[in-house]
Amino acid sequence: MLSEKNLQEIKEFEEKGASVVAVDSDGKLQYSTQGKCGSEYCDQCDAFRLMPDPDPSDWFRDNDMKAVCLEVMGVIVGSLESPSEYTNIRKPLYCPKIGRELSKEEKKEAKERLKWARKRMK
Repeated sequence: MLSEKNLQEIKEFEEKGASVVAVDSDGKLQYSTQGKCGSEYCDQCDAFRLMPDPDPSDWFRDNDMKAVCLEVMGVIVGSLESPSEYTNIRKPLYCPKIGRELSKEEKKEAKERLKWARKRMK
């Protein structure tokens, strides 16, 4: 939960034309100037989290983050380098809250992507 002071600072930054992303210590996106886009995006879902995604063979990119869905226990997207990449992440086909019926081909693709997403979560 953002404090009054945090909200005031966000308002001041936005008035100056800056985009703001606020993430709490649990990796939950608390606020995003760009991310209030409705149901086709993950970043406003309660199951959405940001977690560290370091690459052991890439020593200079240790601050990478990955977007994770706790509902399906899978990685949505990895190797996010900056806060501007944390928002407007579109729901994957395997999202249980996608809000539409999938075609037969989409269901097959969603099954494969979910398998990969869960494997990457380990």
